[in-house]
Amino acid sequence: MSALPLFQSVVPLERQHPIYRRLLGNAYEAERLVLLNWSDGFVDRDGKFCHEFQISFESCFWELYIHACLKELGANLDFSHHAPDFVVTGRNRLCIEATIAAPPKGEQGPVGFSMRNLPEDFNSFNRESTIRICNSFTSKVKKLRESYSNLAHCKEQPFVIAIAPFDRPFSHFSGMRPIISALYGLYYDEEQTLETNAENIVSYNVESVSKTEQVDLPLGFFCTPEYADVSAMIYSEVATWGKIRAMADNPNALTVYKTLHPNPNGIMPTVKVRRKQEYQEDLLDGFCVFHNPFAKNKLSPDFFNHNRLAQAYIRPDGELHFDHPKDFLLCRMLQTVAVRKSDDPKEI
Repeated sequence: MSALPLFQSVVPLERQHPIYRRLLGNAYEAERLVLLNWSDGFVDRDGKFCHEFQISFESCFWELYIHACLKELGANLDFSHHAPDFVVTGRNRLCIEATIAAPPKGEQGPVGFSMRNLPEDFNSFNRESTIRICNSFTSKVKKLRESYSNLAHCKEQPFVIAIAPFDRPFSHFSGMRPIISALYGLYYDEEQTLETNAENIVSYNVESVSKTEQVDLPLGFFCTPEYADVSAMIYSEVATWGKIRAMADNPNALTVYKTLHPNPNGIMPTVKVRRKQEYQEDLLDGFCVFHNPFAKNKLSPDFFNHNRLAQAYIRPDGELHFDHPKDFLLCRMLQTVAVRKSDDPKEI
């Protein structure tokens, strides 16, 4: 096994994704090594992965991250099949298809934005994020039913969809709210919580989200048997460019990390601020598995038995329950001082 030639440029400069171009800079050798390590053992089955990585970046990055996490969990991966993205063999067999929530056509993604793009109405922000996640989920379910379910290696096996939000500037700010709404029809309303000075986070059931004035998208995919062919969903809003920076062995980087974690004593999260040389982050920090109680092929929680990730279940009493580390990574924000060493934009 060997790493993929991710950074041997195969597309012209003007078509390269901004983050890929940044990674080519001399100051980002440690970040390149992170991605190369994640790609070790990954098989480019159609010969197009590096090309897509350099043009679109996010969807390929998410696949590499899932691959790295599966290696960390000790999974046996079979790349002899053309689809889905990951086939896990051995005692805990399962299939995983990775996708992202992408921005609407012609709209800005989570790159090249500024503080002017901060959301002003979080309910609207979360609603739009939920729509993008729903679109990605139903698209993959359609592919599962039309194609993957007919493959011998997928039949009678747990099928998992892995989604990451890259649908807008500050997409990571949506946290778990859109995915919980989409899967379990439960919405945590931070706007109302703040407005009413509530002692507990205001939450309520939601059946749909308005896509247009004429179209509502149903929510609660895991609340009925309709999606019993999907065993679980993998989700992480912190598997971003910041994850690469956090994992890179670059202690001299002029970066400050501000992270949010669950607070057992109140509704406001615990905030930690650390410099790069003081900051440590596990590969699986922020990784969450959402189980479908109606799944016909249930996913064994044992496969994801790791002390840094979270798993969500519906308890017998109907309540949503999370098993997670006390310091589970809810959100990560970076502030970096960039020192330009020359007129070359790569020399940062």
